[in-house]
Amino acid sequence: MNPIALIATALFYLPSIASYAESVTSNEYEAVVDAAYNYFNGAANGDQELLSKGFDLEFGDVKMVTTDKKTGKEIIKTVPLKEFSGYFKKATKDTWQANILSVDIVDEKMAMVKLDFHTPKTHYIDYLVMYKRENNWRIINKTFVANKK
Repeated sequence: MNPIALIATALFYLPSIASYAESVTSNEYEAVVDAAYNYFNGAANGDQELLSKGFDLEFGDVKMVTTDKKTGKEIIKTVPLKEFSGYFKKATKDTWQANILSVDIVDEKMAMVKLDFHTPKTHYIDYLVMYKRENNWRIINKTFVANKK
């Protein structure tokens, strides 16, 4: 078969392959986005049930840049998500807003979400790493930067 015919044949079948991949991924996309918003809405509303739908409380953690009180040096602190979720016991009185900037899904098993998150006093950018485990997407790592407004 000549190269031009081979390319034409490949292009003929490409749309059907792309359509199938897109439909499978769109279901995963929605589930990943839901997990990210479960975290956000759970934190904003002090809703531990929603937080447990977003966070993998068994295996997850959050990493944050902070200042060591003794040395004054910048460090990266790791807190288990089970402990971190406990910080959100009550609904916030402020209005919080979040927008997902990007979603990257790999093999329908791992995902990375970039979340733009605003409170009246602080602007956050979160990177949320998720695994699909036991057929549920959960955040296993939250890493973020926070800038005062």
